[in-house]
Amino acid sequence: MPIYKYLCSQCGEESIYMHPSTEVKVDCEKCESLSSLKKMLNKPNIVKNHKQNKNDKVGEITKKYIEDNREILKKQKEELKNQKYDKS
Repeated sequence: MPIYKYLCSQCGEESIYMHPSTEVKVDCEKCESLSSLKKMLNKPNIVKNHKQNKNDKVGEITKKYIEDNREILKKQKEELKNQKYDKS
């Protein structure tokens, strides 16, 4: 799930939420003001775990990044599934 940053126009606090792209946060949980959150632009977080070899092609690096994130997503789905069953 994507991570979004929001800025409250009332208290000026920044908040970070993880939610589907179809959802939008509007109410500030910190100062409890209604319709005060504005979504901020944020850059993607790219973490380089290894030294880039001059022979590495951009497509190969991108493919590895996608595969790594696919595994993270799979783990998050399992955790959510387990949480859902634990509450039942």
